[in-house]
Amino acid sequence: MQAIAEALRPAYEETAKAKHADPVDAMIRIHTKQTSAGLRSNADLAPLVKKGELAVVSAYYSLDTGRVEVLTGAPSA
Repeated sequence: MQAIAEALRPAYEETAKAKHADPVDAMIRIHTKQTSAGLRSNADLAPLVKKGELAVVSAYYSLDTGRVEVLTGAPSA
């Protein structure tokens, strides 16, 4: 459990700085964006992202609506 709490801490801290109407939703979105940014800057993945050979896309799936919202990293057509 401690490892999970530590992994979520940066998103929690960013969420806590601002007052969000739905802090759980905000934290999920922030954590997703932070995780994808970390993958895009990963030493092994970053060169592939830079060349356009790999896209790291963060997205939010709503259980309520069934819709997927792309948050960051969508490749341009």
